[in-house]
Order: sequence, then structure tokens, then C-alpha cells
Amino acid sequence: MNKNPLNKNRAWYTLKNQSGQPAELLIYDVIGDWAGLSARQLVSNLKDLDTDEITVRINSPGGSVFDGVAIYNALRYHKAHIHVRIEGLAASIASVIAMAGDTVHMAENALLMIHNPFGWVGGDAGELRKMADMLDKTTEVIAQTYCSRCDLDLEAMLKLMDEETWFTATEAEGHGLIDTVDSPVKLAASFDLSSFMHPPQQPDPASKEESGVHALAIMTLCNQAGYPEMAESFVRQHQGIDDVKNRLSECEAIKSLCTAAHCPDRASQYIQSGKSKEQVRTELFDQLVQGDERIDNSLTPNQQDKKIQPLIDTQAVYRKRNGQSAA
Repeated sequence: MNKNPLNKNRAWYTLKNQSGQPAELLIYDVIGDWAGLSARQLVSNLKDLDTDEITVRINSPGGSVFDGVAIYNALRYHKAHIHVRIEGLAASIASVIAMAGDTVHMAENALLMIHNPFGWVGGDAGELRKMADMLDKTTEVIAQTYCSRCDLDLEAMLKLMDEETWFTATEAEGHGLIDTVDSPVKLAASFDLSSFMHPPQQPDPASKEESGVHALAIMTLCNQAGYPEMAESFVRQHQGIDDVKNRLSECEAIKSLCTAAHCPDRASQYIQSGKSKEQVRTELFDQLVQGDERIDNSLTPNQQDKKIQPLIDTQAVYRKRNGQSAA
């Protein structure tokens, strides 16, 4: 639905399934193959995921219609309870994925947008008609998906989609598209919304730091480092960019320490508890030596005074060999 070639080769989703915790799927960018990562692998991973709960966190302007529908179906028919959290923007096909939730929560300052799907095609009149027919069918299928969650009939939903409707959290709740409005989250999305007809007004750049828009940089750093779930905590704690970089670097060091100590599974626990690299190093060392006998390898006074004979007297060997050669 929304194509952004600038996102090529950047991961648009992260799927985590840590032992003892609910699985978590983060969709934080443009959805689809052009982002360098196919939804096919995500759908396959979701099908193989053995868990009772999946949390889906969304901040996305949309993307490929068919990839989004495939993700929606994979979530909808999974045995797990699906809990969706719209944290910034759920626009276009991202809003369809949100409808897969058994429960859908939306941050008070987030937005949800629905519209008619659109596409690109080249060819003769016949090819153009085929595309138009496909888009009509896709529009109706998507409208029925929204209707399955709310009390609006198909005709009313199609009208809202045709007008490209942007919902606040309160409005989305009023229409039955979400279940609960959560406290606002300072995650500002800097997405290119120029392809939409009625995009909301973007924040004034002069007020970005004051309003917490720098959270996008924090979110990007966390995504690149492989810790997207830490972004919200950093933002809530008003962490600066340098502090975030230092902590992410420390997280990598903690993972390396745990790997070297043959306990890589402990890294996640240490990181979530907020322990420093030095605290982890000390704890791992204490566990390593716990229960072992202390070895004293210092020399006794008698040993220090005693002349230690070498196992092999190399000087004698050379003298003997040289003597034989001279004869």
C-alpha cells in the first residue's frame, strides 16, 4: 500500500521468542519484500512458533497488501492469544494486521488509518482492467476484515476507506476497531506519508527535542543493535543518545561474556535486569570458582632454597656429542 524504496535492506520486523516469556513480534517499518526481508519467512516462523501468547507491537505506515494479508492470516489462525499494541502508527495494511489481535490496545497519541488499496501496473487496457478488478476485490476483503471487529456494516466501512480515514485512539475505540486506549508513548514516527491523500500534519521540527521526537533515533539504534524491545524503556527514562549507545554496547559485551562462560541463555536475564558489564563479569566469575578447591601454586621456603635439577641436562648432551665428533 505504501512503497518506500529508501528502506531497502533494512529489517522491518523482529520476531523474538525467549524462554519463559511471551513471543514478541515488532513491525516498525514499511512492510514487504522491497525492504529486503520477505514476509514469507515471517509467516513460516509464526506457523512454527510454539507459544501461548504473542505480543504484536506496531509502528508502520503500511506496505505490501498481500504480505500484510498473509501476516494477518498467520496471526489470526495461530493457537496463541494475540495481543496487539499500536504504539505509533498503524496505517494502510499495518492497520489490517492490527485487526488480527484477540485484544488490541492503542497508545493515546497513536494513529490508525484505513484506505483503499492501490497498486502499479503497466500494459494494455486488458491488463489495466484486471488490476482494477483485483483492487476492487481486495478492497472488499479488507473492509470485511475491519467489519469483523467493529459494529459498522460493509457499506459504511467502504465509505470510510474511500475517504482515507485517520483515527485517533479514542475514535478507533469508538468505532470498535480497538479495545483499549493506553497511556501515550513517546515514539515519534518519521515516515514519508506523502503518498496518502490526507496525512496528518507532521510535528514542527523546532520542537522535536522538547516533544521527544528524538525517540526515533533511539528506536533506530535499538533496531540496528538487535534490541528493539528496549526502545520504549529508554524513551520513558528520557535517556540521551550517548547513554543509549553506551548501554547497547554494554549489552553486546554482556552477551560475549555469557558466551565465553558457556551460558549464553543468561544474557537476556542480565540485560533485562539492568546489570552492568562489570556486575555480570563478577557474578560469572564467582559462579565459575564456586565450590572449586583453591590452588596455592606458590613455592615453600624449602623449595625456594633448593636447587632444582633440570629433567634433561642439555649441557652434558652437547659436551658428549662434541667429544665424540672430535675423536
